[in-house]
Amino acid sequence: MSSKISTLLDDIGYRLEEGTVPEEANLTLFLDELKEVMQNFFVEESSRDSTGKLRLSAVGREDRKLWYDYKGYEKEKLTTDLKIRFCLGHILEAFVLLLAREAGHTVEDCQKEVAVSGVKGHIDCLIDGELVDVKSASPYGFKKFVDGSLVHGDDPFGYMYQLSSYGAALGKERGYFLAIDKSGGGMTLLDVPLDTVDPSERINYLKDTLPDDEPPPKCYPEVEEASGNRKLGFNCKFCDFKVECWKDANNGAGLRKYNYSRGPEYFTHISKEPRVEEDFF
Repeated sequence: MSSKISTLLDDIGYRLEEGTVPEEANLTLFLDELKEVMQNFFVEESSRDSTGKLRLSAVGREDRKLWYDYKGYEKEKLTTDLKIRFCLGHILEAFVLLLAREAGHTVEDCQKEVAVSGVKGHIDCLIDGELVDVKSASPYGFKKFVDGSLVHGDDPFGYMYQLSSYGAALGKERGYFLAIDKSGGGMTLLDVPLDTVDPSERINYLKDTLPDDEPPPKCYPEVEEASGNRKLGFNCKFCDFKVECWKDANNGAGLRKYNYSRGPEYFTHISKEPRVEEDFF
């Protein structure tokens, strides 16, 4: 880890202990970033046309999900609570950069456009000259940044391909995830080698396969319960294209949604009727 960036989290802690007003220039940058977050918040994500497009931020996502996006299938509209949750995550990420600046670290090249094999994307920033991607995460996701399991394959959102793509564009051999726990407020800095995946190979594969007329295989298998019912797993139930992807479920009737106290579950086969309310979506 670079000697300068290695002190980032400690320096943020020291800065917060000072109890002084932030510098005006840093506040101005923070408010500019907040303005952009709020402007994006009021634009429905599903209204942004991604047909025939591929972005570096997405190259690590599942093949089938990328295929639906590339082909222009309509995304599910985000619920109000999910939109607010995503917005709060973006606000936190801007806040983290404010903390880094206030702690005396150099933050530059924010949202700089880069490209690999003709596919474009925008880095989050360089901190002290090091490539950094800022992530807000649930407590479950935050653990992957703390224990480093993200680097070793436990990466359902394709973050390693994303960061490695940015590194390839900038000629960086290492990069960093600066992550914050959305619930607990904890922060961690994960130093990762960028040679564990090959973004150019992945991008060339996607360029060859995404134009195909037929979608790739389903990303994940169903989860079978003791009752014999089968439902979507964790990664599938939050997918924007689950309804289209599983339209053959339940003998062609499509997914069935049931509202449990822990949140909705989406069933692909019903052997025993669940004892909770069904949501006819």
